[in-house]
Parts: sequence; structure tokens; C-alpha cells
Amino acid sequence: MKDVPVFCVNMKHTVESCPSFNETVKQKFKGLIGKREELAKKYDIKILSAYTSILDHLMFYVIEAPSQQAIENYFIDIGLAFWNDIEIRLVKPVSEVMKKVTGE
Repeated sequence: MKDVPVFCVNMKHTVESCPSFNETVKQKFKGLIGKREELAKKYDIKILSAYTSILDHLMFYVIEAPSQQAIENYFIDIGLAFWNDIEIRLVKPVSEVMKKVTGE
């Protein structure tokens, strides 16, 4: 079985671009967000978790994906790249790093 890369995706937007307060962004969001499952299959990604800090206007995703490009395409197509600054990082379980460091 092949290990699938895991990525941490952090997003931030301004109060002015928040779909809770900006009607234009809200309408675009509502029109695209329903395609999440279809697009996840298209780009072969699996959302492991997704959380938000509402008052900070932050979102955090942990995703299995074949590449960073697949994640970029996914967030562009579902519209989240439209109003968010997005950081994508390849991550590894801490337990793997600890094993390497300790030689176990």
C-alpha cells in the first residue's frame, strides 16, 4: 500500500471578504461549495478534518492528496481561493519524526 502525502492547509480572509458579511462572496460561495465531494473525487483528495476559528476568520484543513497542485486546483474550483489567502504545507506525523530522531 502506497503512502499518500498529507497536507495542512491554512486559510485566512479579511472581515470585508467574509461570506458572513459580504453578499457577493456569500453568493459565489453558495454557488460553488456544493461541488466539494465531486471535486474531491476529481482531484483524488480526501479531507481528513476541517475546522474554523470564526472570529479570527481562519480555516484549517488536513488533507490527503497526491500533490499540492491537486489541492490548489480543488480550492480554486470550490471557490475558497477567491477570498482567502491559502498556505499549503506537506506534513508528517510527529511520531514518524520522533522514531527517526530516536532511532527506534
